[in-house]
Amino acid sequence: MMRSSNFAHRRFALLMAAAVSVSVLSGAFVGPSLAVAQQAAPSPAQIALAKDLVEANGEAHAFDGVIANIVDGAALSFLSTNPDLAAQLRDVALAVRPDFEKRKPEILQILATAYASRFSETELKEALAFYRTPTGKKLVSDRPAIVQQAVQGIQAWGAQLNAQAVERVRAEMHKKGFDL
Repeated sequence: MMRSSNFAHRRFALLMAAAVSVSVLSGAFVGPSLAVAQQAAPSPAQIALAKDLVEANGEAHAFDGVIANIVDGAALSFLSTNPDLAAQLRDVALAVRPDFEKRKPEILQILATAYASRFSETELKEALAFYRTPTGKKLVSDRPAIVQQAVQGIQAWGAQLNAQAVERVRAEMHKKGFDL
């Protein structure tokens, strides 16, 4: 049971890391603004261009495993009360995945709507033009390696910062008469 719970947490963490990576790399990691809420709905042309853009910039494929992970997570949620059903739950998750995979276009629509609500047709065309250039294509193809390198660097930096913080807290507590 503990192993399954850790598995679910790792999958959730990977999903969140993917979402944050895409958000950070695309510059979209900002809170909702009042201006966006007051804008008119994007035009069909903006949505179409935005769909092309998220295909070209790779974001449409950044969520390829999300549906499978959600379905697997739903099945795993029953393990805490039914640990003996692990194999059956896995089999059911695998069996129902195709029904949910049919909903992948909804992810593309959500991404496209997010872009279309923030960029004009002209801006979407310009961004799409960039992603169709050799440099834009290289950015898309190299993005996974860039993200991996950045995550590894941030993890190493975080471990170092944590060690320094632990020592600093220990030293401050020692000044107050506590040995940790």
